[in-house]
Amino acid sequence: MRNPALSLGGDRPTSRHVRQNANLLSDLLSEAIAYLEGEDAAALVTKARKASAREDETGDAPVLDHLFADLSNDQAVFLARAFASHSLLANIGEDVAGRRRHAEAAALPGDERPRTLVDAVAALKAGGKSDEDIARIFAAMNVVPVLTAHPTEVRRRSMVDRETEISRLMALRRHHLPADLESDIRERLFREIALMWRTRLYRPERITVKDEIRNALSIVRTSILPAIIDLYGDWTAQIAHNAELAPLLKMGSWLGGDRDGHPGVNGETLKLALSSQSRVILDWYAGEVRKLWSNLAISTAYTPVSDELMALAGQAKDPSVHRTDEPYRLVLELVFDRLTAVSQKLTGAPVAYANGATDVKPYGSPDAFVADLATVIDSLERNGGERLVGTSLRTLVEVAKACGFHLMSLDLRQNADVHERTVHELFQRAGTGLRYLEMDEADRCKVLIEELSHQRPLVSPFTAYGEETSRELATMEAAAQAVRDYGHGCLGAYVISKSATLSDILEPLVLLKQVGLVWGGAAPRSSVKISPLFETIEDLEQGPRVLRQWLEMPISRTILGDRPVQEIMLGYSDSNKDGGYVASRRGVARGASALAFEADRMGVGLQLFHGRGGSVGRGGGPAAEAVMAQPAGTVQGRIRMTEQGEMIARRFGDQPTARSNLDGLAAAVLMSSDRPIVRPDPKVEAAMTALAQASFEGYRALVYDDPAFEDFFWSATPIGEIVGLNIGSRPASRTASRKIEDLRAIPWVFSWSQARFMLPGWYGFASGVERAKLSVQQLQDLAGGFDFFASLLSNMELALAQSHMGIAARYVALSPDPANAKRIFETIKVEHEAAHRLALTIRGGTSLLDNQPELAESVALAGLSVDPLNHLQLELLSRRRAGDQDEAIRLAIQLTVAGIAAGLRNTG
Repeated sequence: MRNPALSLGGDRPTSRHVRQNANLLSDLLSEAIAYLEGEDAAALVTKARKASAREDETGDAPVLDHLFADLSNDQAVFLARAFASHSLLANIGEDVAGRRRHAEAAALPGDERPRTLVDAVAALKAGGKSDEDIARIFAAMNVVPVLTAHPTEVRRRSMVDRETEISRLMALRRHHLPADLESDIRERLFREIALMWRTRLYRPERITVKDEIRNALSIVRTSILPAIIDLYGDWTAQIAHNAELAPLLKMGSWLGGDRDGHPGVNGETLKLALSSQSRVILDWYAGEVRKLWSNLAISTAYTPVSDELMALAGQAKDPSVHRTDEPYRLVLELVFDRLTAVSQKLTGAPVAYANGATDVKPYGSPDAFVADLATVIDSLERNGGERLVGTSLRTLVEVAKACGFHLMSLDLRQNADVHERTVHELFQRAGTGLRYLEMDEADRCKVLIEELSHQRPLVSPFTAYGEETSRELATMEAAAQAVRDYGHGCLGAYVISKSATLSDILEPLVLLKQVGLVWGGAAPRSSVKISPLFETIEDLEQGPRVLRQWLEMPISRTILGDRPVQEIMLGYSDSNKDGGYVASRRGVARGASALAFEADRMGVGLQLFHGRGGSVGRGGGPAAEAVMAQPAGTVQGRIRMTEQGEMIARRFGDQPTARSNLDGLAAAVLMSSDRPIVRPDPKVEAAMTALAQASFEGYRALVYDDPAFEDFFWSATPIGEIVGLNIGSRPASRTASRKIEDLRAIPWVFSWSQARFMLPGWYGFASGVERAKLSVQQLQDLAGGFDFFASLLSNMELALAQSHMGIAARYVALSPDPANAKRIFETIKVEHEAAHRLALTIRGGTSLLDNQPELAESVALAGLSVDPLNHLQLELLSRRRAGDQDEAIRLAIQLTVAGIAAGLRNTG
């Protein structure tokens, strides 16, 4: 029996299609295993799958456990591969049936918000907004999903390619096909699944930053960029007459620039990321320009052209006598040659479709490229020919404005502690006599402001610096060169991890001054946005005070520029690890409101950067719903949010899904931007404050105050094994210690997910309600009238549904300290049961997710593959912890980790 709160079933068309797809793919996998490995191997898989169906709600499956105990290590690897493959194929069957996409797109029940930007514009106009009102919002819009690497990424690009092709073939089967074509597709599916079976699921070596860049760019090239092009094409055709589109939707990235705790990220990875991105976008520009060149064979014998176009055509070096009367072609030939020159400069190779190198001068900036295209558009408009090219030329211009020559803006991120040490060494080596690390906050700010008040550098080319300082300076110099090569848009922001004080904002400004990205003087200026990241509960509380201190300084206004907008990044991950689910979400929401109030009071715009992860505990869930649940006045048309690891493939893995998610996100930002900053209802504020504080206390009592908890965590989850697996380029911990404080938030969440606790997504809520003495009626009032709380409950309910306390108890049995393990687990179990009851009572449901039946079935379907993988992982962990260091055991554990993560669609 599976999770008693969930079940598979129902005769809805989508459910029926899911079952049909899952059965077909399962049968084909069995067929492939029998064909490639033999009938005995296929029979072992069938036997294990049948045995897994007998698990009860306590997590006991005696037949399955007996079977797994008798496996050799090699057989364990084989079965782990089989179950992991079943898990991946089940996801494909579900996705193709359209259910998961619908479940992801759906917001809270009854929410009828617009799902596209076009619909959002129509909704605002229907509500009384004028074209001018909408144009003002559009002018400020800046919607930026930011792709980031993932310390626990488990999928290989080669496996993603197999999954993509299987999905494509399965999608073809949704149509009524002739028998011979149906048979052909089935045979091709068999071939793809057989190839998948023979493709290694895991990496033999730890993934590198170069691998991460390449993997992400593969998805950008095949689905994200085409989706952005489609969207700008539609928006240009349907809403551009209402307002200038400007670059309202852009993409960002941390790949190659996020060096916080990552020794493999430096100036070279930054250069690699930008040149790799540049090649993708320049090749697309080149292809579009070639298409326009083919179409615009317009002769001056039949129509006049603008003087500006003729002047530009005169610069072309086309020797053909057949094009002397075709100025549009001459201009586009020039544009193509200049793009080739740009590509030669930035990537070392010409653009696609080029015959070779060119001696034409490259564009100095993307703006110059856009200006040439604008000259073509202007000439066509003035001479009645714009409709000859439809919206393709304007779409090219809009994409060029959004993507420049860099495709995605690259953020730099570093820890504030590193900045402190680097600044300290610079002062020491410069002979100032200042001992920066020994200064208090006031003195630090004083010397930093003084350093920004003049143009003299601290760095000398004749001075030797320590390894860390040299690496920091080299990375910043690479960033400065990137700005010179690609333009200012290539850098998104400089993110400061562990920001807690004003000096944390000033330190990177001083460092960036050394490489020319900040100019000192009476009115300092910066070509890079500084984005402090407030991560812990305490930092989120102190963030508004730090922002106020910064904005009260005269230099902040010159640093921020003529239209001042300050970006602040909010950390969902570390705040969750620090204070638990409720306190984290509350801290982020409350901090956002307070930051918006302070910025508004100081006459400065605010852009919030949400550091969300894939899991509920780290701020996960549908992005558009998350935007709509933001406190009023905090969106302001501008938002950035991280998309991490496997969520990149999940949300953007194919063009239709990428388009739907990006369009929905833009629509949500537009709708949310129409809400002014308001002071919260005092009763709501008091209730949420009491709940968050009480929840925080309950969470801290378990995780940080119980001296036995650290050992419990390391023994009752597979964290120790995860740390040793090759599933990410970044170390799992910031230090070599086992302390939870030092562990990165992603492997923290990942470990609880693997062991089916899902603890970061719900723990502390029920005990917080009890401690705060909140009634059910109060909670129902909050859920009914407060989007934030309704979203919190909805996401928590998903985490509860994905958890399985029966299986979790089996992991607890691995602990070498049974007395403390039993005591701690009992505390967790009681909290889980109470949270389960409260979630249903508040909503008035009878079972988890019964108000979202398709999502409930999705979770139940995952259990069919994940539950037996948990049992196999438990057997393997027992062997390894008993001293069996066979390489096959390590590989089998890695396969179970991959399969469980795939089934739950969650690696943290």
